[in-house]
Amino acid sequence: MKTRLLLLPLTLLILSVSCAPAEEGPLTDYPNSHLLTEADELFSMLQTENIFLVDAREETGDSLIPGAIHFAALQELVDPDHPVENYLIGPELFQEKMRDLGLHNHHRVVIYDDGNNLAAARLFYALDYYGFNNASLVNGGIQAWIEEGLPLSREQVFYMRGMFEVDEQEALMCDFDYIIEAANSPDKIIFDARSAAEYSGEEIRAERGGHIPNAVNIEWSSALMDEGVPYVLSPENLRVLLAENGITPDKEIIPHCQSNVRGSHAYFTLRLMGYDSVRPYEGSWFEYGNRQDAVIQ
Repeated sequence: MKTRLLLLPLTLLILSVSCAPAEEGPLTDYPNSHLLTEADELFSMLQTENIFLVDAREETGDSLIPGAIHFAALQELVDPDHPVENYLIGPELFQEKMRDLGLHNHHRVVIYDDGNNLAAARLFYALDYYGFNNASLVNGGIQAWIEEGLPLSREQVFYMRGMFEVDEQEALMCDFDYIIEAANSPDKIIFDARSAAEYSGEEIRAERGGHIPNAVNIEWSSALMDEGVPYVLSPENLRVLLAENGITPDKEIIPHCQSNVRGSHAYFTLRLMGYDSVRPYEGSWFEYGNRQDAVIQ
């Protein structure tokens, strides 16, 4: 009997230790690492795979990554007839532009720009929204390519017309009415990717300045290295940055900026970090700050 009494606490101790949750270590890889392609990795891929490579810069000059087709994303993705400035083009026009590029739904797309991935992320978001989910961005863009000493080309490539089909994902965009409700929802976080000056109202880019009530401000560029090539921060540093500001994966995250260009960059960052519920506010401050019925802090 004494032996049994002595063994019982020891058994409970062993069980409690074995069932205790393991401590989380630092995050060493992005949860969706396939969305980010390193320059040297792209170089290898271009030798062995059929990659649909897009240069999303406004101007290419005479230096492109070999095999790239040019698409000036920040210009080409603007709907000139929409009442909200810089609003994303509609499905029919987007489909037409992608077909003109030569895109098919089965392609593997890699996108790059000058380096900060603003233009590249805007195209990435547009592709996601219109149902294409096999794209990645080049970490550091063409700056990283040059930093690695990889070859450049003077000529872009051209493809035969593609057969890309749009499949609009309405859950990846929200409107003014949705954002009004989200501002007071405990299950949603509004992610303001503008500068601190825009957020505070010190810098005004619409009829009124300030921010959406309860919005969290992290400037989009905080996700990038601030010196040298603008590489994406390490997985652990990004995790800490988001968590410290209350942007956690258990909430629906609604990024926006002035015209959802920087918001698209925030969208990509969240997708890279494995956030499953991200719904950008496409109208952004161009719409919100110019509406007299909008509540502003």
